[in-house]
Amino acid sequence: MNVIKYPDILLDSLENGHMIIDENFTVSYWNRWLAINTQIDKEDIIGKNLEDFYPDINYKVLHRKIKTALTIGTPTFYDTNSSKKFISINRNKVTTSSLQLMQQQVTISPYIISENKVMISIYDISELFETKLLIKKEMNKVNKLNEKLEAEKEIIDKNIMIMKTSVNGIIKDVSSFFCDSFNIDRDEILGQNISIFKLDDVSDVIYKELWTTIKNKKSWNGELKYITSKGQAKWFQSRVMPILDIHGEVHEFNAVYHDITNEKLLAELYITDSLTKLYNRAHFDETINLIVKNQRKADSEFILVLVDIDNFKVINDTYGHQVGDEALISVANTLKSSLRDNDLVARWGGEEFVIMLKDTTINEAKVIVEKIRANIENSIINNDIKLTASFGFTKYILGEDSKEIFKRVDDALYEAKEAGRNRAVLK
Repeated sequence: MNVIKYPDILLDSLENGHMIIDENFTVSYWNRWLAINTQIDKEDIIGKNLEDFYPDINYKVLHRKIKTALTIGTPTFYDTNSSKKFISINRNKVTTSSLQLMQQQVTISPYIISENKVMISIYDISELFETKLLIKKEMNKVNKLNEKLEAEKEIIDKNIMIMKTSVNGIIKDVSSFFCDSFNIDRDEILGQNISIFKLDDVSDVIYKELWTTIKNKKSWNGELKYITSKGQAKWFQSRVMPILDIHGEVHEFNAVYHDITNEKLLAELYITDSLTKLYNRAHFDETINLIVKNQRKADSEFILVLVDIDNFKVINDTYGHQVGDEALISVANTLKSSLRDNDLVARWGGEEFVIMLKDTTINEAKVIVEKIRANIENSIINNDIKLTASFGFTKYILGEDSKEIFKRVDDALYEAKEAGRNRAVLK
């Protein structure tokens, strides 16, 4: 058995897993963390095929990911979810969680390109996942507590953030706990409009939806970002309920708030791509899968757009990965500045980005995509490097699953590339 020398001391000291395999899945390195957590010694696996030990891996997908990493020369991600892991590893940590298997984040990085070898890194994100579950559990506890305390006015006043407003948004009353949370006296805000707490960077679409809902005599649930008297921005899970008079007309509104600022900060870390600061693929997948699952017509009127930076490998090979990263960040910023507040954009992986144009017709999408394409074409990085990108886009068809629409938009992107790049193709 030929064993390639690797920086064993360094890799064996890391608290995460690292293996090196080639495109045929032959293992040439297996670090100490993997040996401990999988109970497979490196002497037993090095030189053998990974498939002999873990037949449940989707090797077709893995092979594509390996080829992508070797081709573009940058890391790519292997998608995992809570029900299916890259490799099944039992959790050794004592915990009250129901999670039996380790939650994993997996990256595939080029290692020795000339030998078609990549390094697969496995990171244990179980604690982050547990924290998310714990927060949800605590939120459920708070919601149940709110229901039990509705009849106890004094307790509610001291423990729950409540605001009562007129139909025009004039503040009529607030709880003591609300005042404490906003660092403000009750007398200072009574008679003021609720807009004094509004932040300019919060989309007007959210407030429009809120007022439309409650004026139609329905309760509104959602997240709002407010500013305290000390200029501190806070996120609140909010429930705004219309109160009807004896004639069945809206008389006033009651709002209940729960501070979720810390949860939002944690969530941002969990769903954000560290380089581009866009949403990551996992968050986009979660969003589109919810739409597909629920099949609500109001949510499903969207256009899916796949964006690929043209000749990105050439940029990396010619100018280096630092300039390549600059190109990714530049395109990400262009996408954000070119889209509307309610659109969703994420880094799909490598040099690809994905966009969901919400509540959009095909004709509107053509205009938006062309605007983005032109904006990227007009951008310059590193003083003299011009960028272009190719686009595939398609309209979601109610009733289809996410695989179908992604197959269609991927085919459209392929056609755009084959037709000469720097263009958009509609399927």
